[in-house]
Amino acid sequence: MTIVIRAARIEDASILAVAEQEIAKNPGELVSLPSELAPERFERTIASILHTKRGQYLIAEIDNQIVGHALLDPLPLRATQHVAHLTLVVHQNWQGQGIGKLLLESLIKWATSEVSTIEKIELHVRSSNQRAISLYTKMGFCQEGCLKNRVKISKGQYVDDIVMALHVKNPL
Repeated sequence: MTIVIRAARIEDASILAVAEQEIAKNPGELVSLPSELAPERFERTIASILHTKRGQYLIAEIDNQIVGHALLDPLPLRATQHVAHLTLVVHQNWQGQGIGKLLLESLIKWATSEVSTIEKIELHVRSSNQRAISLYTKMGFCQEGCLKNRVKISKGQYVDDIVMALHVKNPL
């Protein structure tokens, strides 16, 4: 099995939206609800990254099938533009096969390169997603906080959001 990592293209947007809609059907996996994940949102994000060249949006493929995607999206304000928010999604039935690790390694490599102005990568991960927390920890991310009961997954049921970060330049 060969995993190919490439830059996202506008035409990938509908596939990414459908993949996230499927994952979002499981309460607590993603913050978004399936109805909130329109292809147009993905198109705008990909177009913005391609236009500004400040972040990275990567796709993982196996046999020309998209099996995961990851985004490093720099924060917009001048005082925080050295920080990028990470989104990492391995599509259903593809988790646990090293796809997330390859995407994350590719993004970290880009963030540490001379062309990047990113110094810190931040992310939010649900406390119930132990597989993801384990990956982020193995890749050097540290927990910076816990947002209690941040994500409501059903009436009266909440899950914490863990805030993690990796300093890629000027480590603490």
